[in-house]
Amino acid sequence: MNEKPATTMEIIEKTQEYLSYIKEHVLNVRKAWGELQEKCKDMRFMWDDYYFFSISDEVDFHDISKLSEQEFVQYRKSFYPTDTEPKYDISEAWEHHKNKNPHHWENWTSIKWVDNPTVEVHMVHMVLDWMAMGYKFGDTAQEYYESNKDKIKLPDYAVKFIYEIFSRIESGPRARQ
Repeated sequence: MNEKPATTMEIIEKTQEYLSYIKEHVLNVRKAWGELQEKCKDMRFMWDDYYFFSISDEVDFHDISKLSEQEFVQYRKSFYPTDTEPKYDISEAWEHHKNKNPHHWENWTSIKWVDNPTVEVHMVHMVLDWMAMGYKFGDTAQEYYESNKDKIKLPDYAVKFIYEIFSRIESGPRARQ
């Protein structure tokens, strides 16, 4: 017996749900950036114009690749399928996403950085992404890192840097939705 395919309205509803998720996440990244600006005032990425504006630019275009043809439908079908759609394999979309978004550690740690200031920008953006996910799922960036650090392969300098950020963001009141 063949299952009835998803209707246009079912696909539109699931697409809207996925777009709402993306929008919420992007707004949470912006909120995290505001929180970091408040709590990390004396760190270089806040007072050095190169770092500050580079991070701001990355925040403005956070996860824009999720709207690309290489990712959008694949992610939607995987995370927001209709009742009749099978779960979609997103391995190619995930590879595309990591390659297009250097805030993912798998991206920037695979490149040989020789005193490249961009790596600090990507590390801050990575923490912002984790903070944003924490707003959604009820944990902190540090809790996320701690529970996944066996899979997250960061160089020692990066671990030291993110713990400096963690200590500052956890020292005051936490931003909430």
